[in-house]
Amino acid sequence: MTIKLVLCTTPDEKSAQDIATALVKSKLAACVNIIKGIQSVYEWQGKVEVDTECQLLIKTNTQNVLQAFEKVSEMHPYDVPEWLELNAEASSAYGQWLQTTLQQ
Repeated sequence: MTIKLVLCTTPDEKSAQDIATALVKSKLAACVNIIKGIQSVYEWQGKVEVDTECQLLIKTNTQNVLQAFEKVSEMHPYDVPEWLELNAEASSAYGQWLQTTLQQ
């Protein structure tokens, strides 16, 4: 079963936890993993930046991905939050759990 796996970074654990909790509570994501302490190197406003961030792994479906993006955009402290949607193949059991969780 195909699901959406979204990558999104946050500047700190608090914003990561707030966003993850809001997505799960509102049934826009079935699960969000938070990976603390990643190092990101990127260009912003003509300057190379190096920051420690948290990586969110947001598991959702096609039907909810746009609303999830809108929720994250409302809450996120960055001007341009990372939002990378990947199609992922889930096991039948995990895919069914995800769909059931999002419909409750």
